Amino acid sequence: MLTLGIETSCDETSCAVLGGRDEVKSNIVSSSLFRHRPFGGIVPEIASRHCLEQIDFVFHQALEQAKVRAQDLDLIAVTQGPGLIGSLLVGVSFAKALSLDLNIPLVAVNHLEAHLEAAFVTNEGKFPGVISSRRPARFIGLLVSGGHTHLTLHEKEKVIGLGETVDDAVGEAYDKVAKIMGLGYPGGPILDRLAKEGNPRAVAFTKPKQKNRYDFSFSGIKTAVLYYYQREHSKHKSQQALDCFHRDLAASFQNAVVSWLVEKTMAAAKEYSVSDIVVGGGVSANAALRTRLTAAGEEDGLCIRFPHLSLTNDNAAMIARRGLELFKKGRRAAATLSGDPNLRMV
Repeated sequence: MLTLGIETSCDETSCAVLGGRDEVKSNIVSSSLFRHRPFGGIVPEIASRHCLEQIDFVFHQALEQAKVRAQDLDLIAVTQGPGLIGSLLVGVSFAKALSLDLNIPLVAVNHLEAHLEAAFVTNEGKFPGVISSRRPARFIGLLVSGGHTHLTLHEKEKVIGLGETVDDAVGEAYDKVAKIMGLGYPGGPILDRLAKEGNPRAVAFTKPKQKNRYDFSFSGIKTAVLYYYQREHSKHKSQQALDCFHRDLAASFQNAVVSWLVEKTMAAAKEYSVSDIVVGGGVSANAALRTRLTAAGEEDGLCIRFPHLSLTNDNAAMIARRGLELFKKGRRAAATLSGDPNLRMV
């Protein structure tokens, strides 16, 4: 069975062809990130225009790479939300028209659920080291991205929300801290790289207290970094001292944030007696998070599943995989389908 995935929730435009459950025949992504860098963040109008300009080209590129024709497709899966409404409408409109033209079923996909599904997409030869695509009946899901931070319990197809951020998402906090330090956008990869060379204990950050033990808060540490940077930055006169200051601050920030993520995730796994933890979202590419959560899982005998690095950011392969799972359970999209920017996972 060939499933076409279409993803246009934000600044990426992506189409993928999935063979069966696991074979990624193609996964084409056109990013507008370079257009947003001068503004230090995503500009919705630029993102939606990019999606509109690229969707047809990306679709045909996906077919060409997969060596299939449009007439060979059996199913279309498209992101319904959450995301930017302008971008979402581009993908949904394209998918509905294509479904009608080819007379094949259409399935609407929750973008957040798809990020966790990415951990189950395997492709022998292309994704070495990725474990079995078997989807466990019960698992804890940790979704970490630029716009979302969620901790969930999954029991078959039931999703139970355990906690989420009460302010900034973790990826958003990375971007803001990088901006404070004058390091550029997006901040996640920059800080992750710097942190590898810094002292994670150079600066101690206070752990936020939440009423719900599984909620997250990253606004406080962002403010703490701002005050610390303003107070200490001018004390470093040489470029070498300034570079060391940046590395230590990045390492200390990342150490605190990753510690909170790992601690809450492992606590949830213990409380709900699950043997699997599934991580998804752009921040799942973070090297420290991968290393420390995997080590914590091994210590407690848990299976920790991360998506392949190529599937951590927004992509259509994860949409296709999630859409196929929903299709097999009888889900179909109505002709009235529209984008939902506020679509929730739970």
